Amino acid sequence: MCALFPSLRDSKFRAESRRVAIPMAGRRIGRISALALVLALAAGCPGCTTPPPNDDLVCETPESVMKQYLYRRVETDRAARLGRRIEQLSADLAEAEAALARGESGLRGEHSRAAAVSSLAEARIQVERAAKLAPWRPLVVAEAHAKLNDARKQIEASHFGAALFFVYRAQRLAADLEAEAEKVGRTPGTRFVAGRRVNLRAGPSSSEPVLTILEEGMPVFPESRQQPWVLVRTAGGAVGWVHGTLLTGD
Repeated sequence: MCALFPSLRDSKFRAESRRVAIPMAGRRIGRISALALVLALAAGCPGCTTPPPNDDLVCETPESVMKQYLYRRVETDRAARLGRRIEQLSADLAEAEAALARGESGLRGEHSRAAAVSSLAEARIQVERAAKLAPWRPLVVAEAHAKLNDARKQIEASHFGAALFFVYRAQRLAADLEAEAEKVGRTPGTRFVAGRRVNLRAGPSSSEPVLTILEEGMPVFPESRQQPWVLVRTAGGAVGWVHGTLLTGD
């Protein structure tokens, strides 16, 4: 029958071919799609996969940023304090040399004694005034009084040049206290340490290292908050965290 009707045979053959070709084509398309996906993944196709991690990019949390800022501030302040201390020691050395020169020059008359006694009296007044302005610095005040006592002993021994040197040291300590008190008075938002010995820590946690100890009544200048902790700067330049309950004047 198919011989009699070749067109019918051909159409039947084509139909059978399509039934076989369609699944095969589907399988080929599936294989091509899979291969294309593999190639796309290998080539880093945007949208097909996430970009590889970049080791140079580090996700920093606010806490880590604040710690880095804190450590930089601490190191900067420490270097500045050391620089000021070196300047003070250099000035003290120059004054000591001048005092020795005055002593070696034989200036031991009444005028030298009068100058030493007068300078000592003026220094006592200055130290007492500084003690009232900065009551949070009892150790510095005690050191200044010790220098005044040394000056008195030198005057009694007729070492007027040495006496003037100790007077100068007491005056320097008093001047530092007065400058600190002036800074506290003109800085808004100043708070004061409420505890007897309060830890200044490197971070807002009781597990962070202690940078220094703050004495009761010491003024601090708040810079930031992370409840219940407060980032503060001391009058001397130290920076760190204190628990908010240990500060007054909020």
